[in-house]
Amino acid sequence: MFKYAYMIMSSEATMAETGLPVLPKELEGYLDHPYGGLFGDSVHSRVVEEIIADPHRDHRPKELVRLTEASAPAVRKALATLRSLGLLIEDRSDRQHPVYKVNLSSKKFVALTLLSFAVLDDRDGSDCMDNAIFEYCGSVLSEKGQPYAVATAVTYQYKGLAVTDVKGRTMGPVKGGTLVEETISMGA
Repeated sequence: MFKYAYMIMSSEATMAETGLPVLPKELEGYLDHPYGGLFGDSVHSRVVEEIIADPHRDHRPKELVRLTEASAPAVRKALATLRSLGLLIEDRSDRQHPVYKVNLSSKKFVALTLLSFAVLDDRDGSDCMDNAIFEYCGSVLSEKGQPYAVATAVTYQYKGLAVTDVKGRTMGPVKGGTLVEETISMGA
């Protein structure tokens, strides 16, 4: 299992020299917990952490037992649950040694990946989740023809005052009150 604890330097001076952020003492207890301890430290959460950390790999129960340091029956139960939830696809071409692959088209996979980035961002002050969301919008949503953002602006013009609309155009004076609504979309 990828353990953040292995990445921690032994002294704060060494961390400052390498440019790595100093981890607050209160967060050190969550280093070895999946998703920063958000879901506790169950076998399910450790298995999820492993498969999300390397989603393009074939996952075998025996290897997950070693990585999660959990019992074989507990790992098999977690894999069965994740398969029934649609997060994993099971390949039983070899009945004795099943292989599990991440269902990359699952929205749960996307959400769990973004959550793992959010944990890193909160801890390190990085922008991993923002970058991943931007990439997701640019690749997945643009393929579906969906805009990145849709906004509606409502302005009220009253007693001949000039008002600027959402696109920065100056609107001429009006005699009575007028409600102007405009919807714009950005992206695809």
